[in-house]
Amino acid sequence: MTIMQIILLAASAFFAFKIYEHMQGLQDPDGSEEANEAIEERVNIDALVEEADRAYDAGRLLEARELLQKAHDHDSSIPELANRLGFILSAMGNNEEALKLYNHSLSLKEEDVTHLAIASQLRTLGRLDESQEHYKRAIELDPEYEVTYFNYANLLVEMKHIAEAKMMYEKALVIEPQLEAAQEELDKLNGK
Repeated sequence: MTIMQIILLAASAFFAFKIYEHMQGLQDPDGSEEANEAIEERVNIDALVEEADRAYDAGRLLEARELLQKAHDHDSSIPELANRLGFILSAMGNNEEALKLYNHSLSLKEEDVTHLAIASQLRTLGRLDESQEHYKRAIELDPEYEVTYFNYANLLVEMKHIAEAKMMYEKALVIEPQLEAAQEELDKLNGK
C-alpha cells in the first residue's frame, strides 16, 4: 500500500466512525426524548396561543392574557408571544406592562410592527418624542406599510407638526388610496 492509499483508508475509517457516532446519537433514547419534548413544548405553546385567540375573539381578555402569559413563561424567546401578550395587556389598559413586553420582543427580533406597537404605547403614555422615534424606525424597516404613516401622522397632529402630518397622510394615501381615514384627516387639516 502506498502512503496515499493509507491516508485515504484512514480518512474513510474516520468518516465512517463519525457517521456511526451520529447514527447512535439519533437512536439514543435520551436524545430522542429531548427532541420529542421540544416538539411537545412547541405543540403546547401553539395550543395555548390558539386557545388564547379564541378567548380574545369571544371577549374574554383575562383568559386570553392568562393563556398567553403561560405560553410566554414557558418560552420567553418567541417575539410573537411577547407581542401577542403585549397586545392583550394594552387592550386591558396595562400600557406599562405592554411596553415592557414589546421592548422584550424588540430585543429578540427587530420588526416594524413591534416598533409600531411601541410607538403606540409611548403615545398613549404621553411620551411623544420617544413615540416619534419608533414610528420613524418602523418606516425605515417597512416603507410600504400605510398604517405606520397614518398613525405617525396622527401623532404629528397631536404634536402640532401639521405640515409633517399632512405629508404622512399623503404618503399613506399613495400606498393605499382607499384609506378613507387618512383622506378624512388630511381634508380636516386642509380645511375641507
